[in-house]
Amino acid sequence: MKNSMWSDLKTDVHGSPLVVGVITAFLVSLLCTLVMAGVYTWSTLSEGTLPYTAYTINAVSALLGAILAARSAGARGWYYGGVSALVFSAILAIIGSLVDFSAAFQLETIVRIALLGFIGAFGGVIGVNLSNSSR
Repeated sequence: MKNSMWSDLKTDVHGSPLVVGVITAFLVSLLCTLVMAGVYTWSTLSEGTLPYTAYTINAVSALLGAILAARSAGARGWYYGGVSALVFSAILAIIGSLVDFSAAFQLETIVRIALLGFIGAFGGVIGVNLSNSSR
């Protein structure tokens, strides 16, 4: 009976692969944003490069979140990676539109969400292959 309880607890602690991927993407995004805020503050880097830096941070965050989501799932990497990146990018778009009302959902926003979904699917394929090679 005890073994059953501990195995259920272990499953609950690890959580869903999608939750793992989205949380990882947000943590990586937060860390990269803090690092780049320091870089922009203490260097002569122009603020004109800020949008490109933000896009790169979002892409790297979605990719790493997708890799970990698929690695924790162990199968269907393109699915878990793509969906975790889509959820991450959709939440970012919603938060962005709440902060700046002029940044409402436009075609450009939908294209960015779809692009991050494709990046996540690619990262999911990488993540599944990483989990299979370590076993």
